[in-house]
Amino acid sequence: MIKHLIFDFDGTISDSYPHFADFFRKFGKERKLPLPENDFDLLKLLLISIKDAFFMLGWDSYVPYSVFEQEYFATQREKFMEFRAFPEAVDLLKYATEKGIDCYVYTHSGKVVPEKMLPNMGVDLYITFTIDRSMDFPGKPAPDALLFLIDKFGLNPEECMMIGDRPIDALCGMNAGMKGCLWDTYGIFKDAKTDFYVTRLEDVKKFV
Repeated sequence: MIKHLIFDFDGTISDSYPHFADFFRKFGKERKLPLPENDFDLLKLLLISIKDAFFMLGWDSYVPYSVFEQEYFATQREKFMEFRAFPEAVDLLKYATEKGIDCYVYTHSGKVVPEKMLPNMGVDLYITFTIDRSMDFPGKPAPDALLFLIDKFGLNPEECMMIGDRPIDALCGMNAGMKGCLWDTYGIFKDAKTDFYVTRLEDVKKFV
C-alpha cells in the first residue's frame, strides 16, 4: 500500500517546459547557437535534462555551462510568477492528501521552488517537505536524496512512490527501494522499464 508520494516538480507539478523552451531559444538566438528546427525536437532534449540538452546541442563549444546555468536559474527566480501547476497535478495532490497520503517534492531546481513557486501555485499546503538542489545531493537517478528523505521521516520505502515525467524520476525512486511511476504525457518513453507507466496523471489514483 502506498502511503507516501514523492513528486518531481518541473514537468510533473509545474507546466515548466514551455518556459524552458523559451529560455533555450532566447539564449541560443542571442548567441547564434545551433537549435533544433522545431519545438518537439527541443522538448525531447529537455525531457532528458536541461544539462543534457545543453551538451547534446554542442553549446559547450561556444559558452561555458556555468554561464548558461547561472542565467537559467536567474531567469527561473525572476519569472516564478509565470509558472503554473498542471490542474491534474493539483487534483492528485488534493486526492492524496484527503486519503491521508503524505506528499513530498524532489526537484533539481533551487530554493525558489519551496519558497516561491509552490506557494504561488497554491499547492504548498499539500507538501510535507521539499528536496531542492541547494541540498547538494547527486542528481537523479541516484537515490541519495530519497534515502535522506526515508531516514529523515522514518519512511518505509515499500510504501513510497516517486512520480515524474522522465525515466530518471521513476528510476530514482526504484533505486531507493521505492515504486517508480513515469508520467509520459507525450508517449516518448514507452520502452522505459519502470514499475508504473501512465499517460494521464489521474491514473496514479489506481495505485494509491
